[in-house]
Amino acid sequence: MCLKSIILNILTVKNLIFNFFLVFNLHAYGFSLSEYKNFYSTDGAQVIESLEKIDDKYWSMESNAEHSLFNFYQKSIFYIENDQIYLVEMQRNLRAFGGLRKEKQEYKINQETKEVEYVFNKKTGKFNFDEFLHGNLTLQLQLKFDLDSNKIPLINKYYFLDKGKIKSKKFTTEFNDEEDNPPSFKITEIRDDDRAYSLWFKDDEYLTTFKIFNDFGARTAVWKLDQSKPLEE
Repeated sequence: MCLKSIILNILTVKNLIFNFFLVFNLHAYGFSLSEYKNFYSTDGAQVIESLEKIDDKYWSMESNAEHSLFNFYQKSIFYIENDQIYLVEMQRNLRAFGGLRKEKQEYKINQETKEVEYVFNKKTGKFNFDEFLHGNLTLQLQLKFDLDSNKIPLINKYYFLDKGKIKSKKFTTEFNDEEDNPPSFKITEIRDDDRAYSLWFKDDEYLTTFKIFNDFGARTAVWKLDQSKPLEE
């Protein structure tokens, strides 16, 4: 056997061992929810995201983004049963282009009556629902609860609240072994247009979101995790 063949065989074995270890390691972890505060940045802009346990049942998740083009605040109140998130309140405020565009959204979700009461700018209303509903924040967490390393690549559909309506999104999840990223999961939104949205979850017990890619059309942004710490610090 020539030297080239021996080297190729060695590399193949190493790749198989690495892939086996990666799959085993990811499958061994179960997603664990814990209070935190994360700091993300891109081109001088910053996002602060926090997760807090309010009481024995409810959680609160907040995100505050300051960018050269916009300021964006969102908050969700929810509870969890059998790895399923139940949203009960959601708020989203956007101010963009020096105030030329403003957006206010508020939702109260009654999980017993299956009714949503909403405010979208100056419009108010109510409607009923049958699906599990999310905002941007709880959707990120539900993707982690639903992650199953035995079913990669994984495609899931989710329903979320936006502008006083129920909309849907599809995501595909795959292993990510790019050289510039640690072993992780890459979650990508399946879209009909030419824009893109992706998240990367670390291979740890919290499935920490360490990178987010946004394609706004005219511009793109890569939000990278600068610091993650327990909320009490």
